[in-house]
Amino acid sequence: MILGIFFSVIVSILFAAYAIPRKFSKQNVILYTMWMGISYCAATIILVGILWGFGLEPAENLLSRWHLLTALRGIVWVFGMMAYNKAIDKIGLTRFNQWKNIQGPVGSLLILFIVTKDTSSAKTLWLLLGMTVMFFSAWLFQVETDAEKRISETLWKKENMRQGIAFALFSGICFGISALLNSIVSNVEIVGEKFTFAQLIYHSATLTIFPMALCLVVENKTSEPSKAVERFRDIIKVDKKTWMPVIAGGMYMVATLLTIYSYRLIPNNAIPWSITQLNVFWTVIIGIFIFKEIGYKQNWRRLTGGILMAAGACIFLFFAI
Repeated sequence: MILGIFFSVIVSILFAAYAIPRKFSKQNVILYTMWMGISYCAATIILVGILWGFGLEPAENLLSRWHLLTALRGIVWVFGMMAYNKAIDKIGLTRFNQWKNIQGPVGSLLILFIVTKDTSSAKTLWLLLGMTVMFFSAWLFQVETDAEKRISETLWKKENMRQGIAFALFSGICFGISALLNSIVSNVEIVGEKFTFAQLIYHSATLTIFPMALCLVVENKTSEPSKAVERFRDIIKVDKKTWMPVIAGGMYMVATLLTIYSYRLIPNNAIPWSITQLNVFWTVIIGIFIFKEIGYKQNWRRLTGGILMAAGACIFLFFAI
């Protein structure tokens, strides 16, 4: 139990930390997501090879048709991740995270009505309360930075802000849908088998292959085979831009693994899920105190209110599970 709580806290930190590398990268979001996927996929194959090869975990069926749903989840996750990175570019870690966290209410709502088929009014009320409070929390974080105040193009600032919020909300919706698909494939009663590490293989593989295909389709201006090969070589070329998404993908893999074991170690899954929502606070701390995105002293009332509301939203979602 204690080890499960420890794992959950580490997961919450990693879910905040894996956004940091994007602050140091301006790489095309499709390429960035692809390299995240490559790192995540390579680590997954090594991990699963060790776990299954040495009998530390039972091998799972890799040929089930349910893995198509995991591949679909990967595609949804890719679009969410591209929007996630765009939102960071537009409005920074502190502000984007609050809008992105709509994934919690969205995922819980979908799982509640589709997987568990629990339509009780009490749980629905907790979810709606959580969603409402999360929106107010996000709104409180919409504070201009010192750098933004110095920019005279007010319309540009507003457009940038609107785009950042839209990207963050879209990523949250994608991640919420991804949580639903993950829940369906993980539900033994629905699929008839147990899929844990097999999901990691198909999910990470999709995160590699789909962005790679997008790069080839979106950026390949000619149908000549030789040009397509040349473009493919450019895509998979390792350079200094590669390492930031690779680090992010590695952190995501570790977070995913620890999430699996935290759910196993704590009988009530609502507890580790709630603990991982602490990523809200770690992201705010990183954005404000490390990257200085927003001045805390000048805006402490709004920011403190936003943090307290984010905590309240997590509590409401806990009661909804």
